[in-house]
Amino acid sequence: MSILTEMKEIIERVDRNLMSYLEEGKPEKLMRAVRHYPEAGGKRLRPLVAYLVAEAVGRGGERSIPFGCALEIIHNFTLIHDDIIDQDSMRRGRPAVHVLFDIPTAIIAGDAMFARGFEVIGKTETTPERLNRLYAITSRTVWLIAEGQQMDFDFETRNDVTPQEYLEMVEKKTAVLFACAAEGGAIIANGSEIQIEEMREYGRMLGIAFQIWDDVLGITGEEQKLGKPVGSDIRNGKRTLIILHALKELDNRKDEAGKELLVSTLGNEKANDEEIREVLDMLRDLGSIDYVKETALSFVEKAKANLECLDDSKEKEMLSALVDFAVGRKR
Repeated sequence: MSILTEMKEIIERVDRNLMSYLEEGKPEKLMRAVRHYPEAGGKRLRPLVAYLVAEAVGRGGERSIPFGCALEIIHNFTLIHDDIIDQDSMRRGRPAVHVLFDIPTAIIAGDAMFARGFEVIGKTETTPERLNRLYAITSRTVWLIAEGQQMDFDFETRNDVTPQEYLEMVEKKTAVLFACAAEGGAIIANGSEIQIEEMREYGRMLGIAFQIWDDVLGITGEEQKLGKPVGSDIRNGKRTLIILHALKELDNRKDEAGKELLVSTLGNEKANDEEIREVLDMLRDLGSIDYVKETALSFVEKAKANLECLDDSKEKEMLSALVDFAVGRKR
């Protein structure tokens, strides 16, 4: 059985559990809003990470599924609110929750999923001490996600964002949930403190690489595969590492016309497709896209190094393959 086939089987088990946790509740409009993104699919990377780490550390994969599902529910709650903030109309090839329903329902659905996620953590079969630890790391994670979301929003009106600030934002907005999944999997499987720390760091490196590659796809991907308009990050004024590199290169080259084009297009929701294409071509010519791809690969190598504390197993191989997938995917 191939690694991809085994991953698919794990994800199918996660999906069955995930949707069962989202069946109970009313009114029906709220529950349809809650289920909208999970029903659209998704990669289920966070529960997959929790499962593989738990299995690799101490054959605790099955016991990790409720915890992984809880993180997936929390992840989808953040996506609902993220789409409202960014005014994105599409997600996973479907209308965003706030578009299909309305903004108040979307906000309420996100809040409900936040609560349901913590309820589902309680279904994890583990000791009271470990369960308390799972609650603690998840609470801290959600707080950090909020910090990252605010940073991301604030960056949209700044032209002086540094790469260090960007990486801090990415770590908080995206990577901490991967870190929580990996750390939680190790806790559930009764891993050593060294394993717990190394798995947390694995998840953090994986998450940073994943988000940096997401930024690349937002520039170079195909709308049909992404499920959202290409160039939306530019229209939303996102200060990604690609943009930060480009601004620095334009300054180094004293290219005022190029900088004016980039700055005037960033955050311009009315920018037409031709203007977006012109900016994309400039980003390629400046080497910004290649630079960011190389940066993502550097985090891949760091993530793989964190796996060295694990005994050899097919799950360890799958965790390594997962990092490669993070920077090789098309969506």
